[in-house]
Amino acid sequence: MIKNRVVLQAGETVLTDDGTALVVHVDVQGIELRDIRGQIEWVPWPEVTMMQSLDTSVGDAPALYSFAAQWERLGEGVRREALFRLGIVQEIVTGFRRGHADLALPGEPNGTFDPASGVSLTARCERMGKLLRHESSSERAGGRDVSSISGRTLHNWVKAAEEGGLLGLVDQRRSRTTEVYSSIPLAWRQAAQDVVAEFDGDVSTVNLREVHRRIKVRLHEAGHSIVAPKRASGRFVAHLMKTRGATTRAQRSNKLRGVSGTQSYAAMVPGQIVAIDVTRSDAMVWCPVRGGACSVEIISAMDLATRMILALRVVPMSADSHDASLLMYDVLRPFSQFVEGTEVSDWAWAGVPERIEFYPDDPDADPDCSGVEVSCPRTCRSLRIAPGMQGEHSVPGVRPMAVRADHGSIFVSQVFRDLLDRFGIDLPLSRTRRPIDNGILERYHETLQRGLQQLPGYKGRNVAQRGRTVGLGGIDDAAELLTAPELEKFLRRWIALEYHRTPHDGLHPPGAERTDVRPIDMFDALLKVTGRLHVPQRPDLLYDFLPTRWGTVGQSGVELSGLTYDSPELEGLRSVPKGTFRAEDRAMPFHYDPHDVNRVWFRHPDTGRIVEMPWRKAHLIDAPMTETLVKHVRATVQRRDSGLRLSPTSVEDEIITELGSLLDTVPKDWRKRISAATMRHESARRDHAEAEVARTVADITTPNPAISQPAAELKGESYSMWAESWPYTPEERGVEDR
Repeated sequence: MIKNRVVLQAGETVLTDDGTALVVHVDVQGIELRDIRGQIEWVPWPEVTMMQSLDTSVGDAPALYSFAAQWERLGEGVRREALFRLGIVQEIVTGFRRGHADLALPGEPNGTFDPASGVSLTARCERMGKLLRHESSSERAGGRDVSSISGRTLHNWVKAAEEGGLLGLVDQRRSRTTEVYSSIPLAWRQAAQDVVAEFDGDVSTVNLREVHRRIKVRLHEAGHSIVAPKRASGRFVAHLMKTRGATTRAQRSNKLRGVSGTQSYAAMVPGQIVAIDVTRSDAMVWCPVRGGACSVEIISAMDLATRMILALRVVPMSADSHDASLLMYDVLRPFSQFVEGTEVSDWAWAGVPERIEFYPDDPDADPDCSGVEVSCPRTCRSLRIAPGMQGEHSVPGVRPMAVRADHGSIFVSQVFRDLLDRFGIDLPLSRTRRPIDNGILERYHETLQRGLQQLPGYKGRNVAQRGRTVGLGGIDDAAELLTAPELEKFLRRWIALEYHRTPHDGLHPPGAERTDVRPIDMFDALLKVTGRLHVPQRPDLLYDFLPTRWGTVGQSGVELSGLTYDSPELEGLRSVPKGTFRAEDRAMPFHYDPHDVNRVWFRHPDTGRIVEMPWRKAHLIDAPMTETLVKHVRATVQRRDSGLRLSPTSVEDEIITELGSLLDTVPKDWRKRISAATMRHESARRDHAEAEVARTVADITTPNPAISQPAAELKGESYSMWAESWPYTPEERGVEDR
């Protein structure tokens, strides 16, 4: 290591490219040095530096800067060998091992090597060879085998030192750090680089022999007849392939680094950018429908500024666009969790269903925090984390400005894009096949392994890590494996109690000393800078995240997607005039849950309340009625009846028959489909039950009439209460965000 501060005085030595030089004079401008030949040279101070000595007991050694820069690049063993040779050469030339009479060791000068004795250089080298063989076990040998060093070798060392100085004594075979491929023709090297460049992770990698064959083919096609040295060309190709990557995964990563930026985008405030992604769960769960283990996926949302996990859901393989929409629903909702003794509650939306506090009695709360828009500190994480594990833990809700996602089909779907557009959220997608664009959340998936590895169904990241008995066994496995809802509950606990409370090496408070902080502490720190977060909180918020279906209400109800729905609440809406809800017809908007098509919902225009409307034949079947499953059954029925067009009533009857028998004895080819439908249907029922409890509690505890105000239409076909809960217009939002 080269250092800057240099302190010297007369009589000390400086290591130069010619060997050891003695300081004879020191002044403010520089120093005078005398080499082993007695020549005086003046060196200015900027040319002198300190470098690490090979002898740790001595400390740093002064050296000329130009020499030290080359010297430090050599390996330690190479430098020790060169200094050993330097001592021998200096003793042969001057009679002093250190090269100067002022630095004479006991017994020096040795008359055998004294130049004044008149002995020739060749004779002195022969005498030194005999002396070294005699001293092969001495301290000077340093464990080296010097018995084979001949006088001729020593004579060559002296000549090398005269021509190249100390660097001329370096063993070139040991000091070679990079291969020089100048002996390979330029056209051959270019062809090799072109062939190796094709290995970018998209094609399978091959061995070096095949690479050489492809190089020869490319040269032949170009009309070249070139032969390259076998050893040099082999090393050159091996070097290129090593740089490219030994595996396709490494090759793909190296290719991505070539197009990645050199700086990260700094998310400065909570909610500025929320990253979402789906990953396969590496812990298998128990599926009652299949009667065995099955795989699921985990879809997560992370606030990039604070690394807080805002939402998490366990979904079947593979996630759909509605799963992504419900994840965004969870992002906007603040959750709390209680630890009392050894009991840990699940995430609850503001206490739902145990308790609900839309307008908390908080002395520090905003006195105006009433109405459908809750902008009091509790929405912004007034639920303080207790110093220990006991107490109340919170997961904040944020209103994202942008959502970062990859090009997965569920994120680029029109359903998800329409949802984000309705809420005024940008969707900056990662570049195609560039997972590092969402690298923070991808890295979190690796951290998630800490939680999954605690479970009995953990199967490893790949087949090489998988145990022999994972996913196998009988019905007894149900007592060990978690179900999908249990896995979701476990992961939510792990996030709130471990991940959010563990220091993160990527989180450092701005303007403070670099210290790793916890995600939950980072959220608190940035919240003090950004101020209050405005997050819409309504008990019927769920229905803003459901797709809208338009249907004309008749005397028998309304037909949506081949199913007929009816309710007494439709009285007075069965024969509305044209243009009541949209200008072109008499159609009315309904909220439609693809994971629970047993019912639909509409907002009553008179009261503004969400009203549930069941399928007319829902009482005849107890099956997981999801949109995907119903479409599959309908297609099966139509194929079986030779493609005949069936009436809605006939199709409904066939669905009841098919799904009723499926639940009794599920055919093998239907088990995966029924399993996924059951999982999604149960999750939808939990979401709607939670919203129903919230609405009931809000009716009792909230006298505010704003909760019952009718909603407004958005953009002609969008029917949502979002406009009422939004704290300001999009134009005002843009000004404030800047």
